[in-house]
Amino acid sequence: MNASMSALTMKDDELEPNAEHIVEGCLLTVVSLGAILGNTTLWIIISRNRELRTITNMFILGLTTADLFVAVINVPVTVISLFMGGWPWGEAVCRFFGFTNMLTLVTSVMSLCNVSINRYVMVCKPIYFKRIYTKRNSVLMILLCAFVSLLLSSPPLLGWAEYTFIQKQMFCFCDWTKAPSYAFFMISVCFGIPFGVMTVCNIFIFKTVRDSKRRVTAVANSPNSTKVEDPEPNSSTVIKDDVSKPHDVTVIINDRSSTYPVESGRVTFQSNNNMQEDGKQLKRKNTTLTTIRKKSRAGKSRSEEIRLAMILAIVVVIFVISWLPYCLSMLLEIFAKDKVHTAFHMATIMLGYSNSAVNPILYGVLNKKFGDGFRRLFCCCRKS
Repeated sequence: MNASMSALTMKDDELEPNAEHIVEGCLLTVVSLGAILGNTTLWIIISRNRELRTITNMFILGLTTADLFVAVINVPVTVISLFMGGWPWGEAVCRFFGFTNMLTLVTSVMSLCNVSINRYVMVCKPIYFKRIYTKRNSVLMILLCAFVSLLLSSPPLLGWAEYTFIQKQMFCFCDWTKAPSYAFFMISVCFGIPFGVMTVCNIFIFKTVRDSKRRVTAVANSPNSTKVEDPEPNSSTVIKDDVSKPHDVTVIINDRSSTYPVESGRVTFQSNNNMQEDGKQLKRKNTTLTTIRKKSRAGKSRSEEIRLAMILAIVVVIFVISWLPYCLSMLLEIFAKDKVHTAFHMATIMLGYSNSAVNPILYGVLNKKFGDGFRRLFCCCRKS
């Protein structure tokens, strides 16, 4: 009988933690509390802020839910094992918690993949976004994500590998040495393929961001751009101009510049002054430009979407940094068992668990809307 099975059959008086286990347990307790606080706060912010109740944030909430399960169930059970020096319950309970550990991990990976695809369509294929991401379709995608995660986590319950207590990491999980083929399968399907999808999506997202910035810079320096400034602080300017070929019009409204591509046709701007530009008569009249303001809001919204996509790319990178060491630990356990110090194996699972506490921090620090929500929520708590 191997060490992991022996740990499962130890009596309570045989369980004895060492100093290293106590330190690791304390660190994981901090991780668990941070993850619970951050992810719960994220749920509260989205539920209270109508502006944040978007289709994309439905997928973020799916990721947050998986992180909450990790923080509320999986990490505390691991902490108990560390403080007691082994697994205090039976084999059936260990299999259950091993399954939930795997399920939440796979769900996190699939949720990040879902969010990346959602961001790709929104930023790179905006004309298809509303058609694809209806509320009904989004709910189905989230449910499909959970179902696929369930299927991928089930084989050890059916005999392909097994869930048992892993003494080196002091938690119940899959014993990869029992079925190396399942280890390779999970690394490929649950890490390799999703990571490839997320990487490709984010490459296209950043390419779109880069091309957009280049176009804006080119338009700003183009001699074919028409720039009109209105000295009135609360007024807007419209130009009436016949356009024989496509070019761009840059409008400065309340000290803010917005550039719009214009195809062949007529662009209408109105003002109370007459002026000449490129031989064309421009008639000006102080007015409120509802159309341009709508375009300005749309441009601002798109800018925020692109910025959020960049934030999500950082989240993906940090997720990979968090769990890639564990994948290495899996391979070392198969091919170089007992040749790597136990501290390395324990550090990899602690690093992986820490990812559940990192995501809310990233949203709060890097995303303005989530950051504002965090500040408003905690300011209200202090006042009360």
